[in-house]
Amino acid sequence: MERIDWAAYQSDPERYLVVDVREPEAFRKGSLPGAVNVPLEAIAQKRYQLPKDRPLLLVCELGQKSSLAALYLEADGYEAYVLEGGLKAAT
Repeated sequence: MERIDWAAYQSDPERYLVVDVREPEAFRKGSLPGAVNVPLEAIAQKRYQLPKDRPLLLVCELGQKSSLAALYLEADGYEAYVLEGGLKAAT
């Protein structure tokens, strides 16, 4: 799993599909523009549909849940990246 920092994401945000792996309540309070919400539990249980035609940028509050989600998704053949420091780094 590869991590990217906020500056790297901002240099080419259209490259990624942003996937917020927090619970829906937290997602509704705010995320990155254009993000989709697929909670970590859904990823772990393979209850999701995500495209494989572009890289995924996984986000959570601090980067811990998104790191675990990246492992699951990479095992399923996705190109997954984690935002270093999570959403806290984006503010």
